[in-house]
Amino acid sequence: MAVPIGMYRRVSIDRALKGVASSWREVQEQVKEQDEALRHFVATDHEMKHRGAVIARDYCDNDTPASDPHIVRDDFQNLLRDLEAGVIRGVVFLHADRLARLVYDAASVCRLFEMNPDYIGRSLEGSVDLSTVEGRGMFIMQATMGNMEIGNIKRRTKRTNHRIARKGAMHSAPRAFGWADDRKTLHETEAPFLLENIKAVPGGLKVGTFRHKLVAFGYKPQVQKNSRSEGAREVNHSVAEEILTNPRNAGFRMYIPQDVRRSSGRLWLPDYIVKDAEDNPVMGDWERVCTPDEYWACVSEIKRRKDARKEGNGGEPHDTNTKYLLSGVARCGKCLTPMWMNPYTKGTTSYERYGYRYACLTNQGGCGGVTRVGPPVDELVEEAFLAGTREGLGEAVERAAGDLDETIHDARLSAISEEINEVKERRRAQRISMSKALDLIEELEKEQAALKKKKGKIASQKKKLELLSPGALSDWGNLSMEEKRTRLLQSIKSVVVQPVGRGIRFDPEFIEIVWREEGEDKPEAK
Repeated sequence: MAVPIGMYRRVSIDRALKGVASSWREVQEQVKEQDEALRHFVATDHEMKHRGAVIARDYCDNDTPASDPHIVRDDFQNLLRDLEAGVIRGVVFLHADRLARLVYDAASVCRLFEMNPDYIGRSLEGSVDLSTVEGRGMFIMQATMGNMEIGNIKRRTKRTNHRIARKGAMHSAPRAFGWADDRKTLHETEAPFLLENIKAVPGGLKVGTFRHKLVAFGYKPQVQKNSRSEGAREVNHSVAEEILTNPRNAGFRMYIPQDVRRSSGRLWLPDYIVKDAEDNPVMGDWERVCTPDEYWACVSEIKRRKDARKEGNGGEPHDTNTKYLLSGVARCGKCLTPMWMNPYTKGTTSYERYGYRYACLTNQGGCGGVTRVGPPVDELVEEAFLAGTREGLGEAVERAAGDLDETIHDARLSAISEEINEVKERRRAQRISMSKALDLIEELEKEQAALKKKKGKIASQKKKLELLSPGALSDWGNLSMEEKRTRLLQSIKSVVVQPVGRGIRFDPEFIEIVWREEGEDKPEAK
């Protein structure tokens, strides 16, 4: 009587699927070799021929590591279920480390064979027989020893990768958005798109809007091995943020150890820029999408918004996409409370024609006495703002941007790096205690972080001012709503909507634009 058994095949990395694969490699060629070897083994082994073993099911986890607890091997799980249900009564495999490399995976296999001592469990290499106590002991030892070696390899790889990173060389990784398949030259359509949005962030572009633009652009995140069972990844907020803040954009080398990436949740990528001995970013050997100044202006603005949400909103959910130009900017002429977008009732003529109005809402602390149709107010304010820019605002903006010096803190930052190295040398020479050295270094690092934050803020302010020049506003119609609001609020303090009688048609005379005075502090975009 035939005994149905399974055949399990696996290889950690299918080299034909790598971006730099040799042309002679074929997809699945390694697991195909295992297929041939195992079928020959079952057909020629004396004991399995005697017992009537027949390969009834094939389980294959190609290009799937077995030593990573974060990765679920689908066919390995199917194998365990079929063994437990009795669908198959055994399994053959190339070597113990092909079937299991984690202790609990090996234990799961051994449990099933202890419960079913008549099952067939043989390896082609390593002399494992899972039907015996000795064979199961050999299986666990071979599997876990293989995992120990993987751990040693990972430690060596981590040191090697960090050394490579400090040299600025690129190591094996999936293609980043913005680069061609060689990962060095810029992609002809992605790179310009990415640069445009990096430069737009200091001008008000929100990460949420960039996410929508990514989807419209056709971007799809790559599926990682540890997310295969979850299907295609979505372009969520964190994916969009990582694309904008990727140090690679400015040519900076970044290194994040795999264990840190997996254990830390969402990462702030600029924290992992590799630095040289003088604390300067190490430059990579690829073409950059943007300049370092453009990168830091973008990163500083995103970080400022994140910090503002933590400090001001107590971690509450926040809008990531602005839809209305003057919502919260317009104020009621009766009580000076901010006015907010309020939709007209669906099906009415006003809804079909305008869609929304600005209203002083009682549930927001207002008097409820003033409303005004939305689109005409927006158009009036936009026209006034652009006219004001053409009449001299641009020149004032350019003068103000020229007064901002991004290098003002560079000398002190360089001195801090030298002082930190000096403290380390004094400690190595045992001229000061470890406690004193740590106190000095922590104090210097705190000053260093504060100055870097100030430098980033100056860069961000300069970019915002540059975006108010007449030339930068020439593409006003193509800007996102938050970009328009950010530019608008640099010169307009508020829009006061004065009350009018019912039934009176829209009259610009009842809309008062309050301009900012020269030298007045500008608001930070929310």
